[in-house]
Parts: sequence; structure tokens; C-alpha cells
Amino acid sequence: MSSAGRVRARSGAPRWFVVWMSFLTCVVALLCVALCWELASLGDQFTKVLLWVGLSVVSVVALFFGLIGLVRYHTIQVSLAVPLLIIALAALVWFEAPQDAGWHVSRGILEDQSIDCVNPGRHTRLGVYAVTAVTVRDGGCLFYVQGTSENSEGFAYFPPESAPPSPGAPVERGVEYWQYDGRWYRFVDSS
Repeated sequence: MSSAGRVRARSGAPRWFVVWMSFLTCVVALLCVALCWELASLGDQFTKVLLWVGLSVVSVVALFFGLIGLVRYHTIQVSLAVPLLIIALAALVWFEAPQDAGWHVSRGILEDQSIDCVNPGRHTRLGVYAVTAVTVRDGGCLFYVQGTSENSEGFAYFPPESAPPSPGAPVERGVEYWQYDGRWYRFVDSS
């Protein structure tokens, strides 16, 4: 029996298949991690769309080869790795775990910065968030974490002695606040 025949007999699948599926699984895992980071850090929409498209394409290819592996080579572990990663990612996204983790990692840093509420004058990273500006407005400290030409959004901290003006009230132009976590509010600035 040749050495290639022995490898196939032991693992149930040819070596190229195991290497290919391992590669696809690693790519899917990296895309899942990158997507979780973008969700946690409130990254830009374009990057999220690219990651979702890339993940979809690689996952479809991996699922196709996984089905071949299940039917032809009976490789359960290698073939089911990608579907399990996708299910885990779906659960994390459904329960907003990346966003919650990003907030819990960043909250203390943002609270420390809200004491002075000084704009660093440039884009900076506070926790996992890329902060584009810091400003005092309506009695609170606003951290702008993402924005477009029309709207900017972020986190606002209001000390116990103040609160945002009419939180949650719809506004046409200005800042709309809604309760997020304790003294913290999310906001959208459309001014």
C-alpha cells in the first residue's frame, strides 16, 4: 500500500481535503473575529458589509466542500467546523454580545475621560471605540464615535446633577438622546 493510501485510510479523507477545509475554517474564524470587532467597536458600515459578504462567500464554499466531505469521506469534525462557527457567530450577534463586550471594556475609560471632557484634537481610541470628537453639550460630555456627513452618533455621560434635555424625544435638527446604561446615554446629532 502506498503512503498516500495509508494517509487516506487513517484519516478517512485525502490530505488535500483536510488541508483545504482547515484553511477555509481558519478564514471563516478570522472573518468572524473581524466582524465581532467591527460590531463591538461600532465600526463603519462599509467594512461591516464587506466582512458579511466575505463571510458569506467563504462560508458557502466551505459548506459545499463540507457536504462533499460528509458524503464522500465521512469527515464529521472537519465538515462541521464552519457551520458551528457560523451558528456561534449568529448567537453572538443575536444576543448583541460583541456590542455589550465593547461597552463593558470601554465604559471605565470613557468615564475617566468624561471628568475633564477634553477634545483630544484628533481621532483617538478610547477602549474599543474610535472617538472622532469629545465635546461638552447640554450639560453632559459627548463622545462622537462614528458619523457621516449628515448624522453623528456616540455616547453621552451626564453627571447626577444634570440630565439631557427631553431624552428620547424626536428632533428634526439637534441632538436626540436615549437612555443607555445608568448615567450614560446614546445620542444622534443631526445638527
